[in-house]
Amino acid sequence: MITIFGHQVNEGERVYFTVPAGELAHKAVIELPVIAAAGKEKGPVLWINGTVHGDELNGSYGAWEISREINLEELKGILIITPVCNPMAFECRNKISAVDSVDMDTVFPGDPEGMLTQRVAYMVYQEIKRNATALISFHTMATPYQANPYTVRKLIPGVDEAVNQAAEEMQKAFGVRTNCLVNLAGATGELPGVTSGALDITCMKDGIPAFMGEMGQGGKIEKTYVNIAKQGILNVMICLGMIKGQIRKDQKQVLITKRRFLRSDKGGLMCMNVKPGDEVKAGTSLLKLHYYGDKIEGYPVKTDCYVIGTRENPVVSTGDRVAFVGTEWAEWQ
Repeated sequence: MITIFGHQVNEGERVYFTVPAGELAHKAVIELPVIAAAGKEKGPVLWINGTVHGDELNGSYGAWEISREINLEELKGILIITPVCNPMAFECRNKISAVDSVDMDTVFPGDPEGMLTQRVAYMVYQEIKRNATALISFHTMATPYQANPYTVRKLIPGVDEAVNQAAEEMQKAFGVRTNCLVNLAGATGELPGVTSGALDITCMKDGIPAFMGEMGQGGKIEKTYVNIAKQGILNVMICLGMIKGQIRKDQKQVLITKRRFLRSDKGGLMCMNVKPGDEVKAGTSLLKLHYYGDKIEGYPVKTDCYVIGTRENPVVSTGDRVAFVGTEWAEWQ
């Protein structure tokens, strides 16, 4: 038996409920959906968190489908899912909430007396810290961008090596081709915004192995990527000993250890020459750029690159991100 957000979940039980997370100005109650699937035998508690950014949906959708399909008779431990961790941003169909303009994945472990987003983060994280033994934080690329599913794990100064090792095993078991390792002691320019309050980092600091799964593009449900998320979840559950089975993963896995964003120096209409997963040589032009004139410009890269994500919105101004690439990578044995 386990108690989550005040709700008791018994062995062999599958439950779906919502908990009040606050009120809007016109007194509408914000409801946070929670899912729990408890096996009949004790085991790990895998927490899956999704939609911390309101338009990032594929991973959450896959987790919800897993919750409906998992055989509780064969499950050891408990699967807990908060599929919409940020209901305010979800309602806005946007990365952040219009209520307070706070990025939830920068404020964990939250603040019980802070702004609304901080309070919801606090409420969720208190339950994670009390119950979880492992966590997957699902994301997608921002809505104007596309990427094949990839994972991100952080090396954080001061985190116990056993926690790092467990997170690495989970990440590799997830099974996608593209995987990133970010050493926070030396990472510069490859992580957008504030990272100290990210959910996966906060978990790792508290001894909970965690990594991020980036599942395609924001603002849509992409069934191919939903299915990849589902297989990844099952792989991690097998890795943790929660279910039996064979881990199914990409035949070739790549580990990227240095990344950067590429930005356009000029404005215009862009057409990409490459796609996510491509490995390109220095001097290769990533795109064509013009403004309906007779001149077409390119974007030759200065170093060899592994393409993680590309811009889909073709209209660009000076300084816009056009690609997210790895500059150091190797096959992950």
